[in-house]
Amino acid sequence: MGDGWFSHSVTRRVGDGADTLFWTHRWIGGLLLCVRFLGLFDLAENKTATVADMFSLGLRHGGDGWRWLRRLWAWEEDLVEECRALLFDVSVFANVSDR
Repeated sequence: MGDGWFSHSVTRRVGDGADTLFWTHRWIGGLLLCVRFLGLFDLAENKTATVADMFSLGLRHGGDGWRWLRRLWAWEEDLVEECRALLFDVSVFANVSDR
């Protein structure tokens, strides 16, 4: 994750998503998803899932990409929807490596 200037200046370009960790790599927006959605990250069963894993499991409402250690409260469900909104225009591309 890193806290130096370099790690804050680098982002990933997602291709197939196989080499990019969904929660802990900087790949969408300015913040890591584990920082922006800390409460959800703490509850996530799949903290080490890649972007490819999450997309293949399903990120729509009720998709298997969203697996939690316990049932979410209503306000936490709202955070999931906020996170899903960030992913709305994201696509992964088969046979294109992340960089």
